[in-house]
Amino acid sequence: MRVYISSDMEGIAGVHLWEQTGGDNDAYREARALLTRSINAAAEGALEAGATYVLADDGHSGATNLVLGDLHPQVEYARGKPKPFWLAGLDESFDASLFIGCHAMAGTRAAVLSHTMSEEIQNLRVNGRLMGEIGLWAAACGHFGVPCVLVSGCDKACAEAESLVPGIQAVVSKRSLSQHCAVLRKPELVIDEIRERTRATLAKGPAVQPYSVGTPVEVQIEFTSTRHADATAIIPGRERLDGRTIAYRGKDFVEAFRLCFGLA
Repeated sequence: MRVYISSDMEGIAGVHLWEQTGGDNDAYREARALLTRSINAAAEGALEAGATYVLADDGHSGATNLVLGDLHPQVEYARGKPKPFWLAGLDESFDASLFIGCHAMAGTRAAVLSHTMSEEIQNLRVNGRLMGEIGLWAAACGHFGVPCVLVSGCDKACAEAESLVPGIQAVVSKRSLSQHCAVLRKPELVIDEIRERTRATLAKGPAVQPYSVGTPVEVQIEFTSTRHADATAIIPGRERLDGRTIAYRGKDFVEAFRLCFGLA
């Protein structure tokens, strides 16, 4: 069994402020350690369930967040940018995927650190369905036929994942109250739950189907300002629909995504 782990930082236990997600400060250094421990817990659960290979992708910001000295010896990690694809190393050979530390999409009410890819994006739709990064992750995995079996993040993010992927297991790291306020669970408890829920879920075999958005694919991005749309070159596969919205069209999800975000 081959398992893919994608990660983000905003949904990690204990994280609720932007200063924790980057910069030269103690808050970010502490969050890096929590992120690394959370990913390792998912990997340990997968290995205990019989995984023969685990690849973990450092998916936050510049993709250099993991603490190198604390990486699990039986796991491989994808770090740095540019990546060949948003989820580095993902392909058809994987049997299951996990997403650790996710946040809710832009515009979600009372969701801590919610956004979609960047603060320049107000709404994103894939074949007409409003989505955030969780939906993009699920669609990317689905393109390769890989089921998404477990997600961790705030309660709003977990609810978003459950609405997209029936049967996905969710580990709630905090209860969001606003953009910068949440009721936090103790990180050690969340990390232990990630390990155990991963082990139990993979041991009995994935019970969910890969998420598919169908083909062809149109991604519509509504920017927060006409200025951002003005700066988007109109090339084959892209169309400006109104002052703030660009449509990106491809034969499948990967092609449409790359028109939107390049290598990401």
